[in-house]
Amino acid sequence: MAELKLDDKDFDILAALRENSRQSVIQLARKTRIPPTTIHNRVKKLRESGVIEGYGIRLNKEKMGFSTCALVSVFLDNNLLETSSKKGGLAERLFKHPRVDEVFETTGSVDIIVKVLGKDIKEITDTVINHIREVKGVARTETVIALSNRQK
Repeated sequence: MAELKLDDKDFDILAALRENSRQSVIQLARKTRIPPTTIHNRVKKLRESGVIEGYGIRLNKEKMGFSTCALVSVFLDNNLLETSSKKGGLAERLFKHPRVDEVFETTGSVDIIVKVLGKDIKEITDTVINHIREVKGVARTETVIALSNRQK
């Protein structure tokens, strides 16, 4: 399917939905100052085109006990990777760990960046040393602790 051309109204609607996906068309219209019929038609178009894939919940990870976040840069040793294993397969294995929140395959000197959540530094350290570094193909890691974050 061709890429959908989005305009400012579409972005306003998406921003309002990202803030609260349970808003009614009327609430969205009030918030964005876009007529309700336009909201309805545009949301339908955004769903049908695949721009909106679904509606979900946003978790407060801190209230779940995950007050510490680390970004782990993973450097691979291609000589250690099994022949059938590719970077994507390794990333998938890393993603399966319960403390791993996100995994990014990247360009540049870092092969993979792993976002790890934990209740404290000890839990983060345990995840990095006993899980991430133990995966075959990982040559070394560098870990930074996030001091704060902002999300859309």
